[in-house]
Amino acid sequence: MVECCCTKETRIKIVMGYSAVSTLLHLSAAVVFGVKYQLYTIAMWAAIGGLYSLSVASLHGLAIRNQVRPNPNSMVIQLLPAILLAAILGMIFSLGVTVYGLAKAISGKEDLDLSSHYILSVWGFLCLKWTFYLFQQTRHYSRSFHPDSEDAAPFVIQEVLPTEEEVS
Repeated sequence: MVECCCTKETRIKIVMGYSAVSTLLHLSAAVVFGVKYQLYTIAMWAAIGGLYSLSVASLHGLAIRNQVRPNPNSMVIQLLPAILLAAILGMIFSLGVTVYGLAKAISGKEDLDLSSHYILSVWGFLCLKWTFYLFQQTRHYSRSFHPDSEDAAPFVIQEVLPTEEEVS
């Protein structure tokens, strides 16, 4: 295995920078496709990809600030199952849009221009990339709270009962 010269925190900062730049590019592409070309479906998928890349950057930002830690009362920990569900649904819909766009473009023998379904499938694939990465990172942070149990669902938040000292 090759040793990396970067620390874990440096790698997280690199990913945060990459996803922040990607967020800006996605949202600016959404504005261009929506305002200049009036291609609202493509603009919508560009904006959705930007929101998913923003959520990846936010999740890593919380990890850098050490707010993703094994504290069951933490709001971030309680939001991880919702983030996971959003990532799974996003993967399903993005894969569907990618396949639909390619099938429609190939069956219609469309040229490669701005109004073709090829562009829609590209933005669907970019959304698929970000949703997969969000899913992967959410699972990583959730499993870090339950390292012993591989069979147990990593997203079950157990209620912490007060100790006898806290009750008194």
